[in-house]
Amino acid sequence: MNSFLAMLIANIKMSLRNRQAMFWNLAFPALFIVLFGAIWGNSNFSNFDVGVVQSDSELRTRVVGALDSSDSFKVHEGTLEEELAALENNDRSVVIAFPTEAGGAITLYSADRPGDVNTEIAISATRSVLMSVLGATMGTPIEEIHVEALNTTFIDWFMPGIIAMSLMNTGIIGISTAFVTFREKGILRRIKVTPFPLWKFLTARVIGAMIVGLLSTFVLIGLSMLLFGAEVRGNWLLIIAVIILVSTCMLSIGAAIAAIARNVETAAGMANMITFPMMFLSGVFFPISSMPDWMRPIMAVMPLKYGVNALREPMLYGHGISAIWTDLLILIAISIAAIFIAVRMFRWESTDK
Repeated sequence: MNSFLAMLIANIKMSLRNRQAMFWNLAFPALFIVLFGAIWGNSNFSNFDVGVVQSDSELRTRVVGALDSSDSFKVHEGTLEEELAALENNDRSVVIAFPTEAGGAITLYSADRPGDVNTEIAISATRSVLMSVLGATMGTPIEEIHVEALNTTFIDWFMPGIIAMSLMNTGIIGISTAFVTFREKGILRRIKVTPFPLWKFLTARVIGAMIVGLLSTFVLIGLSMLLFGAEVRGNWLLIIAVIILVSTCMLSIGAAIAAIARNVETAAGMANMITFPMMFLSGVFFPISSMPDWMRPIMAVMPLKYGVNALREPMLYGHGISAIWTDLLILIAISIAAIFIAVRMFRWESTDK
């Protein structure tokens, strides 16, 4: 046990002393936090996402047509319960419920955020569209109802995505290149003939990388809170458990790449080929809902997408495990598949073939 602890501490020290790795794992994500936070950190979202409660009426058809004709609005249709839940989670700017009976009023739901300029603009713009349509439908009143909702800022939304990206860099890029380097330099071969078990060496390396990833995560959270007043609303135990699972998934993918790659250059190329698309197609920088429909199937195969969502739901909205259990299952499945590949393809020594 003492030898394993010594090896673990040695691996952590090696990771912390690796300037290039620390740049990609901590400085690079921190740079995004500072840059994007300085621009939009304390701003609320102003995505004119309008929820429309389903109702088969000519009035609804005309209003939806008017909203769709403007680039300022994105229309979402659903039940009143679904749309109000989205409004509370800050996924809608306003929600419109049309009357089900003749002479009834149109109900305009909005978030109860006094003084929030973006909410006021969304309400005003939506009312203008309604009034323009109601010009030929005199007598239809508009009632406004304010709903209590989360007062989230851009940095609250942005922080979980950057944390997931940092864990991805630590796991995929860091582990894949490190293991291949060990194999190329004959370190694995030399450890194989020592009394120290190789599996302990590899486990110490993986756990060390996970600890460094956790430390980087808490630094990013602290930086976001200190500079931009970010909030973490969910249960910390759940959040830490999700961070560990996301880290495990990314480390597993990195180990699989290390098992397949024949040299460091190949490992680095494969790691970049996997991480670069995930960085921009997993909801880290842009809401998935804003992406074109044709990109959704591509995004569905990105492991980081599920990591980002599994972190964002509890950190941003305070949701429990019931909101992310499918994401967790997918991350576990990816981890198992990647570990199987890593074990199946594992090689002790480097080959030039």
